[in-house]
Amino acid sequence: MVRGPFLLCIWPGLPGLWFKGNASSLLVAIGFSILLNLALITSFIWPNSLGETFPLVAWPVILLIWPTSVWLAFQRLPDVMSVPSSEKVADPDRPDTLFIQAQQEYLGGHWDEAQRSLVRLIERNPRDIESRLMMATLFRHTRRLSDAIIQLDEIQLYDESLEWDFEIKRERALVESIAEHESEPANLDHASQQQVDEQTVND
Repeated sequence: MVRGPFLLCIWPGLPGLWFKGNASSLLVAIGFSILLNLALITSFIWPNSLGETFPLVAWPVILLIWPTSVWLAFQRLPDVMSVPSSEKVADPDRPDTLFIQAQQEYLGGHWDEAQRSLVRLIERNPRDIESRLMMATLFRHTRRLSDAIIQLDEIQLYDESLEWDFEIKRERALVESIAEHESEPANLDHASQQQVDEQTVND
């Protein structure tokens, strides 16, 4: 185990505050800090400011609490650092989990798997603009250009699309650019065929 977590055990309450954010650990850390500072002030800076007996009581309490806290913190450190099982395994049906899964499949070029995740997200929330935009991008990559345009048209039916206006316009421009580029060879072939027919007639 690295040295950092062990150093946290030196101060009472700090491990639980650092790893778990527990309010009780925060109170322990603050309480011990106040007690130690008061003991130092009344012993060395303003003696007897809180009475003669306060330092006599505070120091034994500090010397009892501090080592005990350090020992307990060392013993409980593995439990404090552990992540609950419910947090280790993300719910596969959660929207954020589905979207992350869709992103991973998309980046891996697994178009069908990515589309299935995106379809589930859109079915749950038709106004999920981010998922719809990724679906349009997926259609563009798989050269389903008409489906991509349909998806972009549907996106703009929702008010939420205003926040994604730049991305939507950029995606539409990319789709239209590909559509124009892919239609050029067909047009050229058609024009060439016409020239051949005309030459044949002339001959």
